[in-house]
Amino acid sequence: MTATKLIQDKSVSKIAEKYRQEGYTVLVDPEPEQIPFDLGTYRPNLIVKKNEAEGYIIEFKRSARQTSIDRLKEIAEIVSKNTGWRFLLITEDALLKDEDNEVNLLSWEQVFSRKTQGERLISLGENEGAFLSLWGTIEALLRRRAEEVTIPIERFPTVSLIKHMYSQGELSIEEYDRAMLLLSVRNRFIHGFQTPEVNESVSELLALVNQLISLWAPQASGYPEVPQ
Repeated sequence: MTATKLIQDKSVSKIAEKYRQEGYTVLVDPEPEQIPFDLGTYRPNLIVKKNEAEGYIIEFKRSARQTSIDRLKEIAEIVSKNTGWRFLLITEDALLKDEDNEVNLLSWEQVFSRKTQGERLISLGENEGAFLSLWGTIEALLRRRAEEVTIPIERFPTVSLIKHMYSQGELSIEEYDRAMLLLSVRNRFIHGFQTPEVNESVSELLALVNQLISLWAPQASGYPEVPQ
């Protein structure tokens, strides 16, 4: 057995144990007859069952950067048609980051609350705090949109998330360029470098937040309209 296969098996076992401790029934490398619906020739690494009608189909990949999304998006769409089931793509980065905590995406109410907090901080002249709050809103928007359109990347590291959302047509080239530029500002800021451009970038970040909300938020369900 190769070193790569050993590392993969160890990571899959770690994921399996995490779900077993939470009370799920876990099947590792399931046989075709154990898969609850037809997935063609595809075989997941794990089936995690809450009960016979609910659970997760899980694929593990070591690196988000080396993952082809198109085929897995097809699988995610098939899984999403079966009520109670979700497809999860978990990478080594996400596993290390989330191993002690169950990760849940922000609700739309929480997304809007974080945006409002950022706007309040801008009004108070607290641009650094506003930038961090609004950056969290951007990530939440990207991850929620990915889940809603069954692109199984909502647990990906930020840079891979942005790149895949662009490659899947969810971000325009202009939105992609702005997001990557703002990500570079965010990275310099949180790693302790001087970032005087935060004061200028926070307005651009708020504009991108508003733009993505106007495109993606379920306004028909009673959420507030975002001015253009």
